[in-house]
Amino acid sequence: MPLEAVLLVLVSTVVHAGWNARLHRLADPEVVIATSYLCVGVALLPALAHDAPTEVWGWVLASALAQAVYMGCLGSAYRDGSLSVAYPIARGTAPLLVGLGGWWLLDESPSAATAVGLLVLTAGLLLLAGLGARLREGRAVGMAVLTGFGTVVYSVIDARAVDLTGSLGYLSVVMLLSSMLVLVVRRPEPARLRSSLGPGVLIGVGQGTAYALVLLAFQQAQAGQVAGLRQVSVVLGVLLAREALGLRALVGAVAVAAGAAAVVW
Repeated sequence: MPLEAVLLVLVSTVVHAGWNARLHRLADPEVVIATSYLCVGVALLPALAHDAPTEVWGWVLASALAQAVYMGCLGSAYRDGSLSVAYPIARGTAPLLVGLGGWWLLDESPSAATAVGLLVLTAGLLLLAGLGARLREGRAVGMAVLTGFGTVVYSVIDARAVDLTGSLGYLSVVMLLSSMLVLVVRRPEPARLRSSLGPGVLIGVGQGTAYALVLLAFQQAQAGQVAGLRQVSVVLGVLLAREALGLRALVGAVAVAAGAAAVVW
C-alpha cells in the first residue's frame, strides 16, 4: 500500500473519530447529526443542475430511509451511552454482517484470515456489549447495533445506485431527504434547531473531509486495504473519548478494529 494512501487513510480516521467524539459530547446528538446531513445536502445542491438522480428514485427513497435509521440510532446511542461502547459497536457491526452475509447468504467459504477476523470481531463486540450492560447502557448498545445494520443497508443500496446515476446529485437528494425525515420524526423546537446549526456545519465538514480523503486513498490502493486501515478509527475514538472505562474498553476496541480489518482486507 503506497505511503501516500496510508497517510490519507490515517488522517481520515482521525477526522472521523474526531467528529464522532464531538457529536457524542453534545446535548442533542440526534438533531445535530440530522442538521449536519442537511448542511452537506444543501452544499451539494448545485450538482443537481446536471446530475439529478432521475433514473433511480426508488433507490433514493430506500437509501434515505436507511440513512435516517442510521442517523437516528447513532444519535440515540450517543445520547444514552459511552462513546467507548457505542462507537466501536456501531463501526464493528457492519463488517461482521458483511462477513457473515457472504458466508451464509452467498455461500462463500471464508478464508482463514476472514474466519479468524470474524471470531476476533465477535469477541470484541461481545466484550463491549457486556461492558455496556454493566454500565446500564443496554439501550445504547442496541441502538449502536441498529446503526451498523443501517450502514450495511444504505451502503448496498448506494453501491448499486451510483452505477446507474451521478454520485453527487444522488448524494445531495439522499442526504436532504434522510435529514428531513429524522427532523420530522424528532420534531425539534425552533430553538433546538437553531442551536444545532453551528455544530451541524462543523460535523458536516468533518464527515465530508473524512469521506473525501478515503476516496482519494481508493484511487491509490485497493479497496480492501483502505477499508481495513480505516478500522484504526475505532481505537482512536476510544482514546479521544477519555472516559476512563478501564482496560476492557480498550481491549474490546482493539479486538473490533483488528477483527474488522481482517474481515474487509
